[in-house]
Amino acid sequence: MLGIIGAGNISEAIIAGILKSKTLDCKNIVVSNYNQSKAEKLSSKYGVTAADNIEVIKKNSIVLLAVKPYALINVLELYQNELADKVIVSVASGISINDMENVNKRLKIIRTMPNTPVQICKGVLAYVYGANIVENDKNIFKTIFSKLGMFIEIDESKIDAVSSLTGCSPAFIYQIIEAMSDAGVKMGLQRELAISLSAMAVQGSGGMVYNTEMHPAVLKDKVTSPAGSTIEGLAELESKGVRGAVISALYKAYEKTLLFSKK
Repeated sequence: MLGIIGAGNISEAIIAGILKSKTLDCKNIVVSNYNQSKAEKLSSKYGVTAADNIEVIKKNSIVLLAVKPYALINVLELYQNELADKVIVSVASGISINDMENVNKRLKIIRTMPNTPVQICKGVLAYVYGANIVENDKNIFKTIFSKLGMFIEIDESKIDAVSSLTGCSPAFIYQIIEAMSDAGVKMGLQRELAISLSAMAVQGSGGMVYNTEMHPAVLKDKVTSPAGSTIEGLAELESKGVRGAVISALYKAYEKTLLFSKK
């Protein structure tokens, strides 16, 4: 039912998430890659079927194009006739729906921006429907992808911002978790324990913001006692410019994404 062209990190994350959510059985996922050994590795690891591009397209009603952005248009041009009656899901940064539809006006495009935590069904998958997508196409897409985490339709004009905020930020959070675990080791904890505690603290804190719908500043104040250890640490973060560094890092990522979009 789901064909995937491209066997990189995001393809693996999506496969793992779909199988974890039990939306599809591994027998219903077919994967190809220009370096077929990578598709075969996914087949061995997850039980999905490795095939060539034509087989991926012909055997499936929905095709995920997870190739590099510079190769996407070439793939669409090469297989435009075979893809004409399929639902095409793109994960390529910087390639607009208009760019893709210009290859062939009949193509049914859904542009998405998933991040790697879709692997554990805790990701973000933002999406935009192309002009030719009909209700049945939407239902097929939602059935397969909606359980991968936060599943949200957005305006395409916002997709670069969403891509930067949700796609790049896991790397920043991992760096923060690593730094927190370093602090734990400095305080005498074993590395494995320090990493686990740090990761759970980040996961729980994010869950509090998401599930309570309270502003982060309100939740922060609930942890911060007068003259306590938390305010001491917060003051140190402010003195080191952490807030500004985070904003600047995300905006730098956004500016780079915009450059890709303009090429």
